[in-house]
Amino acid sequence: MSFYEFISKEPSIIKPFQLFGTSHIFALISVILSIAILTKLSNRSEAIRKHYKRFLLFMLPIQEILVRLWICFYQDYNLESMFSLHLCSMSIIFCTIILIKYDQSLFEIIYFWGLGGATQALLTPDISTYGFPHFRFFQVFLSHGLIIATVIYFIFVENKKVRKGSLKRILLTTNIYAAFVFIVNMIFKTNYLFIGHKPETPSLIDILGPWPFYIIWLEMLMLIVFSLLYIPVLYSYKHEAKKDLGESL
Repeated sequence: MSFYEFISKEPSIIKPFQLFGTSHIFALISVILSIAILTKLSNRSEAIRKHYKRFLLFMLPIQEILVRLWICFYQDYNLESMFSLHLCSMSIIFCTIILIKYDQSLFEIIYFWGLGGATQALLTPDISTYGFPHFRFFQVFLSHGLIIATVIYFIFVENKKVRKGSLKRILLTTNIYAAFVFIVNMIFKTNYLFIGHKPETPSLIDILGPWPFYIIWLEMLMLIVFSLLYIPVLYSYKHEAKKDLGESL
């Protein structure tokens, strides 16, 4: 396979992406195993921990720059091509920031946005015709895998925690952000967060009904996903409370 085929907008040899096909399943397993192994090794070795953190800090912005260049090369130079306001893209920016200097509020944002959005993106990638081994195939799984890896790193290596009450704060923050994005979409004719219309490729949004009714369902889905992500937070605080009570007796 030539390099041109690897980066082509319309590959002729590479087969289209198949949802839950062999390459998709293999990619998911690879992401899970890589995160699990590197997280475990980082807890065992200080040197590995430092190298792993540097790797995350380096790869997060690099892959985003590369995909923006790829999009701009094949499309018109517009705002949506050069910069993304989707939750996962913003999570990449926030991940990069807290890897440089930790911030609790940003960590809680990427905990919900990152785990909620990146997990869905890995399960239903927005890559249509770009199956294995196209550049976009690798980039999509790498980018969203890096977001999840960063969240897992801070939780299980640096022992960071999501604070109580974060569910209410993230729901409010996300809705304020969505309102801002809605205004941006109106001004610049973009479709960030898919508020204007559904994605061009198959996604979970397809089963949520027509516009604008699917936006209501997206709001409900967000509430469900974020609530599920908040359950481990409540459990950890409850477990700590029982532990402290036991030690005091």
